[in-house]
Amino acid sequence: MEIGWIDFSRSDREKVLSVIDLLSEDGTLDELGISPIRNGFSDLFFPGTSTIQTRAKYFLIVPYALADLSHRPDLNPQTLFIRLDDIERQCGKILLTKNDDGVIGRIALRSNSWVKRAPSSIYWAGIRNFGIFTRGSMTISEYFKALNSLNKHRQVQARATASKDEEIMPDEPKTENTLNVSFWNLPPYPDNWMEDLAIELSPIEADFLKRQIILHQPASMLAFFLSHNLTHITQMKSFSDLLDNSIFTLFPEQMRQDYQLAEAFSSFVYGIRIRYNMMISKRKNDAANEAWDSFLLSITEHANLNIKSIFTRLQINNPGLQTFLLSIQQHMLSRDFSQLDNTIRQREIYLKGESRAKLNQAGHFPANQWFGEKKLDYRFHYAKRILQDIFQGLEEE
Repeated sequence: MEIGWIDFSRSDREKVLSVIDLLSEDGTLDELGISPIRNGFSDLFFPGTSTIQTRAKYFLIVPYALADLSHRPDLNPQTLFIRLDDIERQCGKILLTKNDDGVIGRIALRSNSWVKRAPSSIYWAGIRNFGIFTRGSMTISEYFKALNSLNKHRQVQARATASKDEEIMPDEPKTENTLNVSFWNLPPYPDNWMEDLAIELSPIEADFLKRQIILHQPASMLAFFLSHNLTHITQMKSFSDLLDNSIFTLFPEQMRQDYQLAEAFSSFVYGIRIRYNMMISKRKNDAANEAWDSFLLSITEHANLNIKSIFTRLQINNPGLQTFLLSIQQHMLSRDFSQLDNTIRQREIYLKGESRAKLNQAGHFPANQWFGEKKLDYRFHYAKRILQDIFQGLEEE
């Protein structure tokens, strides 16, 4: 099934692109539809992050730009979107002159163009989740509309107050403005913040971001690593490494349980992925064949996970996915690999249709090409970069 849409506005386009990002998170196509669980654990451990984020500084660059725009005399939403795009592009150009590591749009900017997904779109969810934007779940489009509406109300109130001032006696108290709405919680920053813009966090910014994450996402791993100053986390290669490290023993009980569930699910799904790659190559993928031989030695252990508890913990209501995983579990435990393969094939066909299912074209791809993920990372790789930026900013202090 191909996805298409009528591009009415930037906000409509960004909503569709956000959905596509979720479908392809971790840089791979979700052939078998396990993304609700993968994303559920990712949001539990590393809320506010995504696989297309690069540097922590954008959690503040975007609010600086949006907060500045709220002081413009013209608060028409369409005009604000155009101006925001200009500021983000200008910020990219400034950052490129200093350090291009993680600068969004660096390739496009060098060819004098710009990106489809601007930083404001990429970081908006995190900006809300960390309490930097203080008005809940508004989209940027809704924020601009709210600014415009408030501005109109203020103008009406100002005219009414001016008219009343002419009628009241000098000692009569004036009516206070009731429309002073605050949208932002930000660290101190200069009016000319763009002139000295850098991709690195200042000590004040790093401390602010650390406190916001701990305050607003206290049960997350992201907050745990920050509150315990676990700087060596950034040197770890994978999410699985946490189990073989003393860090796991420091986790609160609920976090340990969640981590163990996530790791068990990752190992279980890895077995499905191995089998998928064996099938699509018609058993000619050497890496898949070798991995399956290894997986088979502990298949009972890998399949021995509580699938229903995962759906309960993540509050996922997806009967089709649950049925698929329970069937796979049953086939693994009974070692009925014929039914295992059939269940995997039918799942892909159900999700993508006969014509687009890769397994219906088995043998037509390079034999050793690997499709999909191996072990799930749950955005650990991307969260590490955010943590690294914060820790480095704090070190500068």
